[in-house]
Amino acid sequence: MKKDEFLKKLEEALEKLNDSDRKKVLSKYKSIFTRKLKKGMSEEDIVLEFGNFNDLVKKILLDHGIETPVQESATTIADFFQEFLKVVEDIVTYLSKKEAKDIIALIFQIIGCLIIIALLKLPILFIRDLGTNLLDFLFMPLSTVLIFCWRFALEIVYVIIAITLFVKVFNIIIKPNIMEKKSK
Repeated sequence: MKKDEFLKKLEEALEKLNDSDRKKVLSKYKSIFTRKLKKGMSEEDIVLEFGNFNDLVKKILLDHGIETPVQESATTIADFFQEFLKVVEDIVTYLSKKEAKDIIALIFQIIGCLIIIALLKLPILFIRDLGTNLLDFLFMPLSTVLIFCWRFALEIVYVIIAITLFVKVFNIIIKPNIMEKKSK
């Protein structure tokens, strides 16, 4: 995200603040951009340093005495998948600028992560089968519906766990390498 897009989005998100406070906050972030751009950082890197946008907005609002309700689940899910897509984009960008040995090392790290994610499926399968066997004792039409819902819910849980693990591993192992190369 670029500076202007970030500031516009921040201004919209801070609509609960009075005009004076909103202007002070925006001025603060404009000066942060100015200072860091002079040091040679890119606009995208500066925005990355701010962290999760929604968390930043919540903190700013709390600092001004405004409590925010829990985010709607649709926004949270959209942010969740947006973060995952950002990870994939960063990996592709990183790989496009690397030598073969670095690419091979990254591929092995990703394969290791995928193996761990695959192994996490085993407890899910055990829980799925256990629940299916318990629900199978109910009357036929009801048991079929409940078994379907049970299996579907567990698959959703597994997908969320897998994506979260992949993003966490990326942020721990791969992202520092990307940020290190950008700062050089």
